[in-house]
Amino acid sequence: MDFHISEKQISETSTLLTLTGMLNAASAPTLKTHIKKLIDANRIELILDISAVSFLDSSGLAVLVSGLKATRERGGWLKLAGANSQVVSIFKMTMLDRVFEMYSSVEEAQNQ
Repeated sequence: MDFHISEKQISETSTLLTLTGMLNAASAPTLKTHIKKLIDANRIELILDISAVSFLDSSGLAVLVSGLKATRERGGWLKLAGANSQVVSIFKMTMLDRVFEMYSSVEEAQNQ
């Protein structure tokens, strides 16, 4: 399955990224570049809808951690929404569920 990113600007500084496919070593650089461009444009509040992410590996986790760090350094945030049970288990195993703000839906993430 190919990896795809769709972007929707929510406000001047907030953006919703909807990720589809496998977030792995092959696709992680694409997401990293996309997040960097947003942050460089001062869009430092990111919600990542990962409900359609079918697979996540260490490279995918690394780019998410990198994005979280970069947004926080600029006074922003990065929230994850809609993770399936397999992806949630990876976050729990790595204890990254304690680091990321994770929500069951995009709507919930927007309202928190």
